[in-house]
Amino acid sequence: MYEHVVPLTVPSDRMLHAWFEPWAEGLAFPTGMAIELRASSLLEGQLEIDTTEERTAVYGWPGSTLQVFANGKLVHSFDQAVPDIVTSLSVRETISMLFGPPPIPTAEEGAIVRKRPR
Repeated sequence: MYEHVVPLTVPSDRMLHAWFEPWAEGLAFPTGMAIELRASSLLEGQLEIDTTEERTAVYGWPGSTLQVFANGKLVHSFDQAVPDIVTSLSVRETISMLFGPPPIPTAEEGAIVRKRPR
C-alpha cells in the first residue's frame, strides 16, 4: 500500500478553501486549523497540489482514496477510489481538460473579495 501525507497551511488572514478532484467537492477551513491530507492506494503515486490565492486544489492519483484531518480529527473521507485509466495525462490534466479549472469560492463562501482596478 502506498501512502502520501500532506499538511496544508491555513492562511493567517483568511479561510483555506480546498477543492478535491476528481471528487468535485470543496471544504473550507478557518484560520488556526492544522490540516493534514492522507491519501493511499495500491498503485504508486502522490497527491498533486495546486495553490492560488483564492483556493487550493488537491488532485488524487489513480487508485487513491483520501482522508482529510483538521486538528487531528477526521473531518471527511473520500472513499471512492480515483479511476485507474491508462492515459499519459495526470488526473489534474485530465480534469482540467474535461471540466476546466477548479471553482473559485464566492464572497458568500467566505472568500476575500478584491475590487478590480479601474
